[in-house]
Amino acid sequence: MRGGMDDIQLDGEGPVYDQIKRAISGLIRSGHWKPGHRLPSESEFTEHMSIARMTVNRALKELTEDGLLVRKRRAGTFVAQPDAPAAILQIVDMASAIPARGEVYGYRCEINETIPAPDAIARHMRLPFGTRLQHVECLHTADGKIVEYEQRWINLNLLPEAAHADFSTVGPGSWLLRAAPWTEAEHTVSAINASPEQARRLGTAPGDALLVLERRTFQGDDVVTYARLVHPGSRHSMTERFGPGA
Repeated sequence: MRGGMDDIQLDGEGPVYDQIKRAISGLIRSGHWKPGHRLPSESEFTEHMSIARMTVNRALKELTEDGLLVRKRRAGTFVAQPDAPAAILQIVDMASAIPARGEVYGYRCEINETIPAPDAIARHMRLPFGTRLQHVECLHTADGKIVEYEQRWINLNLLPEAAHADFSTVGPGSWLLRAAPWTEAEHTVSAINASPEQARRLGTAPGDALLVLERRTFQGDDVVTYARLVHPGSRHSMTERFGPGA
């Protein structure tokens, strides 16, 4: 069909407008539909899917309000350009990113265990207290210097194979990018001063500035994983080039 209708696959779960939203957001977040991609018209949706035009309109309207789409009078509906913060906070595989900038990548796993979810982590992951999680903590280095301490909790209800994964040589972030499809990600960035324990772990001095990135990834409404990524401020930066209106 014209306009990419064949890309849109509804999952049959819940209201049709929600199914349309999930299908379109998945195509956008996976990169299959790039910024500027023109969507099918409402009439094409209606004809191809045999659904009411008001259902299509509601889905596109809500995706526009969420910032994923831009609707232009007489021109059509297009995938929006991402905001600059969203572009900066992409999910990065350190095992690929560090060599790409000309440095030698190193990795060490310090903790890999199956545990009942602690109360605070259960709240982050929207799970009952005590739900089984895979808990992994590891270090990522560039040219021998620690650039990230990764603390990761994986929902074994969604990814039971994580309990048997070998994280001794492959980081959980790299493993998850290959093993776990996700529909959305949420980032929270903060700056803190290193405690004595954090300073010892990261090879910095107590009180040094640290950059903390907390990330949740989702499959629909379910949290796949929660990560707390801690970086020495002097060894980590984020750069993104973008144009006006991006």
